[in-house]
Amino acid sequence: MNRWLFWWRNVRREMWVRASLYAGTGVAAALLAVFAAPWVPEEVAERLGGESVSSILTILASSLLGVATFSAGAMVTAYTAVSQAATPRVAALVTSDKEVQQALATFVGAFLYAIVAVTAVNAHYYGQEGRAILFLFSLGVVCLVAFRLLAWINRLSSLARVGHMIDLAEEQARTALKDRRKSPYLGGRPGHIAAAFTILADETGYVQNVDPARLQAVAEDQDCNVEILAAPGAYVRCGDPVAAISRGDCDEEGCDDFRSAFAIGGQRSFDQDPRFGLIVLGEIAGKALSPGVNDPGTAIQVMGAAVRALDEWAALAPDDAEEVRYPRVWAPRIDDDDLVADVFGPPARYGAGDVAVAVRLQKLLHKLARDKGPMAAAARRQAKEALERSRLALPLPADVAQVEKAAKTG
Repeated sequence: MNRWLFWWRNVRREMWVRASLYAGTGVAAALLAVFAAPWVPEEVAERLGGESVSSILTILASSLLGVATFSAGAMVTAYTAVSQAATPRVAALVTSDKEVQQALATFVGAFLYAIVAVTAVNAHYYGQEGRAILFLFSLGVVCLVAFRLLAWINRLSSLARVGHMIDLAEEQARTALKDRRKSPYLGGRPGHIAAAFTILADETGYVQNVDPARLQAVAEDQDCNVEILAAPGAYVRCGDPVAAISRGDCDEEGCDDFRSAFAIGGQRSFDQDPRFGLIVLGEIAGKALSPGVNDPGTAIQVMGAAVRALDEWAALAPDDAEEVRYPRVWAPRIDDDDLVADVFGPPARYGAGDVAVAVRLQKLLHKLARDKGPMAAAARRQAKEALERSRLALPLPADVAQVEKAAKTG
């Protein structure tokens, strides 16, 4: 993904960005209403330009602060509940949820609009025509607030549900897998180059994004080929190699140009890291199967979501050729065993002693194994390992026989 697009996506997910945009729009609308006054007919100004606008603005200003405070508290409560019930990794999806941000931003923006507008009215900033424009603006704000409030109430009914978090994590995983399926080598070539020099990371953390277009441009300037050694999701320490180039040296400026294509941060990102979404799903299943929660139904639901997500990846045949958009870039392909183990590993480990989980796991892996290609082989290996765990964990031979039957027939 382009590094600037990746930066913009991260910024756009921050709560303060949307809230600031709505707040700025509200303040601008309150102050700029006076400039539309010359176009207001005299009849409209006499009918709408009275003192009623002050009453509307006062009601908005007095009520929306409480609404915004309550909404922020509800979001924090949902964030905490999801962190405890599911996993802290999926809780970040609560704050970045579009509907949540739009609701809070609307309440904050409308509150600031009302405060600025009522102050301007009391300061006699508007004439009769300006108050008429402000009256119409205020009616629009009331309608917008009412709509967002109803949408926010509807969202609150599902915000802290584990099932909703599973859906969000599945959506993130499916989107990332679908994008990576189209470009398994990030638009470059598979394999390795004869490396003569390595580019080292200048900070410690997870590789969140790689910009192959940037690597291609720098490689053309340096007249060399480049291989990505640290794909998105890899953890690197300062000084670890992130890329290799085919020439024997690289000055400091050239190394910085190559490093600029790698975004490294403290946490993994869903965007270009398909494995992270599957890992989060696996963590939810593992948490559900812990002795303190003991909810095998949630683990079964997660495994069903995992199959739907992996279908996005299994649709790619092993011999499908990717269009090479960046001929000077070499990149690794995601290993199918890693994808299957990321999401089915936790329920296989923690649910080996639960008959319902073990049987459903074997049935779902059997469905994945019916396909052709590396994904099928990975599913068979995972099913074999899960069966061995169940044989050791289940005390009754009848339960073991039930799991073995599911492993054979699906």
